[in-house]
Amino acid sequence: MKNKIFIILLLIFCIPAILSLFSPGFFQSDDGEWMVIRFSAFHQSLRDGQFPVRLLGRLNNGQGYPVANFLYPGFMYMGEPIHILGFNFVDTIKIILGFSMVGSAIFTYLWLSKIFNKYAAFIGSLFYLYTPYHLYDLYKRGSVGEVLAFCIVPFILWMLERKSIFFTSVGIFLLIISHNTLALLFLPILLIYTVLRKIWGIKFIIFSFAMGILMSSFFTIPSIYELSYIRFSSISISTATEYFSSINLTGVSSFITLFLSIIIYVIYLRKNKQKKMSNLFALFVFLAIFGIFFSSQVSLIFWQIIPSSLIQFPFRLLSYLVLSMSFLAACVVAQLEGYKKYLISIFLVIILAFSSVQFIKPSEFFDKGDAFYSTNEGTTTVRDEYMPIWVKVAPKERYQEKIEILEGNGVINNLKYGSKEISFSAIFSSDSKIRVNTIYYPGWKAYINGEATNINYDNDGGVMELLTTKGLKNVKIVFSETSLRLFSGILTILSFLVLIFVVVRQKRVKAPK
Repeated sequence: MKNKIFIILLLIFCIPAILSLFSPGFFQSDDGEWMVIRFSAFHQSLRDGQFPVRLLGRLNNGQGYPVANFLYPGFMYMGEPIHILGFNFVDTIKIILGFSMVGSAIFTYLWLSKIFNKYAAFIGSLFYLYTPYHLYDLYKRGSVGEVLAFCIVPFILWMLERKSIFFTSVGIFLLIISHNTLALLFLPILLIYTVLRKIWGIKFIIFSFAMGILMSSFFTIPSIYELSYIRFSSISISTATEYFSSINLTGVSSFITLFLSIIIYVIYLRKNKQKKMSNLFALFVFLAIFGIFFSSQVSLIFWQIIPSSLIQFPFRLLSYLVLSMSFLAACVVAQLEGYKKYLISIFLVIILAFSSVQFIKPSEFFDKGDAFYSTNEGTTTVRDEYMPIWVKVAPKERYQEKIEILEGNGVINNLKYGSKEISFSAIFSSDSKIRVNTIYYPGWKAYINGEATNINYDNDGGVMELLTTKGLKNVKIVFSETSLRLFSGILTILSFLVLIFVVVRQKRVKAPK
């Protein structure tokens, strides 16, 4: 009964955090509109027959862009069922954001209630929801992938506490496809947490984490291997030293909670010799200090030395603060009794509200209409960093004709094209060279009258060119999985099947005879 009451209270407390999502249209943010555009292009590529979706054919001025092969596709796969239900692209993204925020609070409560009393878990979940960086991610950055990942992290922790191998593995899989960088930041922490809790044997820990990682193979293996195909490693996307966090973004509530938790440790935890809890406490204190230090200007000297291309922004390390503050706030409240518990928790919530109020809504709303996003052809990335390296000159505008005859003469008929297949028939009066205004990316294969033919892309635009002899020709160019991608997809399926088999077998063994 208490669980239901606290969850209802949580839903009520979530309203201020998500209220702005109910406003018509969208809001001003760093990445939010790009995510809507990318999702709409993803939907078109999926409708074209791509699965998994890797190449977004509409982007890059209609010449294609392989961003879905490299950047967290999780929110787009999750958005498809919502869009199919009839919600437009803008509302689909807002629904994902809203449910991620609410889900993060509920999952945090369910996780913390396995460790502390339910009241303490409730306070901790409020800190997870309202720690400034979480709201900053939502309304200032519009980072759908990060907000979704923030929902999945406490889900995994809850599943770890429940000793659910299946859902722990699924959670790790979802975290990896939800946001590359946050997965990289949190997976080691989740592993350390599992070891410190000592609730699983080592073989179960290794198995569940391995299955989650292997299930994401369809995305991770091609994205790592094919980095050599794109510009990502050769250009600077951002200057890390320009993106330190401010005191306001770190939050006064974070400093006060950290300070109080250390006092509580000295008075209560250490005195009562709660070794298991002390280890967890030390982990989250370390995370909090690490996040505060490396996200701030005082760590400048380190950012001038360490490689920062994956993390990009020092303030992103405040992600650790969202998790650690929820645990530490719950820990503080759980150690107190009587009126002290309520006085301290009210004080903490007031300070939390003070810290988060400036981040609780966007700076600006607008309504550009769904068509603005579903027809936009930008790359949706800062420096076109996922452009293939053989593209010497990126397209500045949309092509005039999808198919051009560069040399020779002919007439193009029955042209059909999408992100999966381009086909046309033509009558050539002489040997000819054809240009297809789509950037080549491994997976494209060309056929003329049913026979495979070479694709040349050694030109400034890196677009596909074909040579053909005179006569009637039926040309088909198909985007398909490479051998590596196919292997990765099979590995994902096999890993999922192995997980199901092991879980079912384990249940049968435990079932009473």
